[in-house]
Amino acid sequence: MAKSTIRNPKSKIPLSRARRPAVRQVVVVSDATGRTAEMVVRAALVQFRGADVQLHVRARVRTGAGVRAAAREASTLRGLIVHTLVSPELRNLMLTEGRARGVPTIDLLGPLLLRLEDLLRLQPMAKPGLFREMDQEYRRRFEVVEFAVKHDDGQDPRGLHQADVILVGVSRTSKTPLSMFLAGRGLRVANVPVVHNLPLPEELGRVDPRKVVALTIKPERLLELRRARLQRMETPPKFPYADPRQIWVELDYAHVQFNRTGWPVVDVTDKSIEEVAAEILVLTGIEQPAAPLAAGRAHRASAWRRTSECRGVKQGGWSCLSAPTCSSRPRRAGPAKSPMASRSCPA
Repeated sequence: MAKSTIRNPKSKIPLSRARRPAVRQVVVVSDATGRTAEMVVRAALVQFRGADVQLHVRARVRTGAGVRAAAREASTLRGLIVHTLVSPELRNLMLTEGRARGVPTIDLLGPLLLRLEDLLRLQPMAKPGLFREMDQEYRRRFEVVEFAVKHDDGQDPRGLHQADVILVGVSRTSKTPLSMFLAGRGLRVANVPVVHNLPLPEELGRVDPRKVVALTIKPERLLELRRARLQRMETPPKFPYADPRQIWVELDYAHVQFNRTGWPVVDVTDKSIEEVAAEILVLTGIEQPAAPLAAGRAHRASAWRRTSECRGVKQGGWSCLSAPTCSSRPRRAGPAKSPMASRSCPA
């Protein structure tokens, strides 16, 4: 007849406590942070309802001494070792030390690396912490995209000093697409609109001017873009936003600001986002030019000219956007108020 265990009724230990199994110990060993191994162990433990397990994470174990110390600890705790060591030497040492001390060891990465090596016909780099580096890079890219969204179109000017690049220009000069593209390169980018008769944020004048790049566009192309936008918004085309005279005034005002600050100016007309972004990276000193920039592609505001840059323009004059209802005539000789004021549109 099998023996039965009868509990002493005078015992002060609660029944539930008396029957509670011992706490099991698992030592998680990693040559990086240990988060991957810990997550795998916890995912497995979920399958064992009521299990009482204590995890001991030993991170950045990258030497033989560290491996031996972990094996001794697991032996003392009478526990199990789960490890994600990428070095073959350390994996073999962990297996040897575990067998010598009677400690079970589970290698999470070794078998997978061997199978992938056979499949890919490549040698693993066996470099600790690579996944962590990739994770940090991913987080940084997420943060810079969030920064671009938060600082789009002049929002939160107090954070301009944190930006790597600041884009300035009138509406429809590709500021937002460029901000997102450059954020994809890991840069914190803010953009600030230039609005006629409104001053630029004071914070913009306090940042390093080498971070700032001004964007311009040819007036006739800007007119096309704004009219297309109004059409999508089902707004009447005669709305001031797409009025030729208003476009003239806005560009004139913008270039007065660019002249005053001396920011480099990039003409985005008929250029791809990638092409403009490459010029911005060179102008801000983030990248070195692969070849000298073509003359006139990126320049200082003082070198900007309207003449001979528009379809149908005559030498030394400006083809008015209101044509054919308006004819283009040069102003009489006199001091120009800005580079754009050297030729007047009489519309």
